Amino acid sequence: MTPSTSPYLHTAPPLRRVMLQVAAALFPGVLVLIWWQGSRWLGQLAVAVVTAYACETAVLLMRKKTLAPLRDGSVLITALLLALSLPVLAPWWLVALGTAFAVLLGKHLYGGLGQNPFNPAMVGFAILLISFPALMGGMPATPVALGSVDATSAATLLDHSRTLRIAGESLHALFPPWQQQLLAAAWLAGGIWLTTTRAADYRLLASTLIGATICALAFWLGGATTLNPYAQLGSGAIIFGACFIATDPVTAATTPLGRWLYGILVGALAIAIRNLGNFPDGVAFAILIGNALVPLIDPLTQPRYR
Repeated sequence: MTPSTSPYLHTAPPLRRVMLQVAAALFPGVLVLIWWQGSRWLGQLAVAVVTAYACETAVLLMRKKTLAPLRDGSVLITALLLALSLPVLAPWWLVALGTAFAVLLGKHLYGGLGQNPFNPAMVGFAILLISFPALMGGMPATPVALGSVDATSAATLLDHSRTLRIAGESLHALFPPWQQQLLAAAWLAGGIWLTTTRAADYRLLASTLIGATICALAFWLGGATTLNPYAQLGSGAIIFGACFIATDPVTAATTPLGRWLYGILVGALAIAIRNLGNFPDGVAFAILIGNALVPLIDPLTQPRYR
């Protein structure tokens, strides 16, 4: 008998390696943020990471579980994603509180990694956004140094556009600042790299951007009081969410068709909530709604084998 060389058994890449790849993909965007808005991002990331590991350790010890999950990198990514979703002017206690919510309520409330139906980082972000809306807006007018307490803040493009939309003024001429466009390009480059290394599914990234683009175009054609599609995608957290949050394999749909539908739904909802809701951005709520619909999407899109 001639031995077969075909790889009949396929194994997924180690979780730790995937998590480290995600952290590496975030690195270019983090560099842009530090250059644009100041070194205070380093302190914010450090607070989130320390809080996440402290909460994870405490829960594992209380449940009398092994501390091995600390080495898989999943809690690190949760901390990084949450910290990068918050404004850099957020006080340290808000970052720590949101991270604790993400780890305790978003992850361990359901039994830990792989059992959580909702993205932990977005759980923490949504709780903070609803509880502390005044602290969750604004951006520094000038770069903020690490350890700085006082800073002046300016409205983001989404906050400014929301004010103009309520006043009934035209938004078609508004575009994100070039620094925001550079940041979006950095996030997109990291996300595309993740898909080329198969650390993320290209279907989830592409479908989220497709859904957001279609919905943004529909709003733009429907009236002058919404941003143009380029500004919609280039501002806020749309590209960041598409590259690093919608691609979460634990909380996203699992079937090939389901992933296309899930991503389109998340992207369209994010734009719709942004333009129709009371919050400037809707990515977190769109992700959580999409997560909640996964148990419906997966059974309806199961492939049939004959």
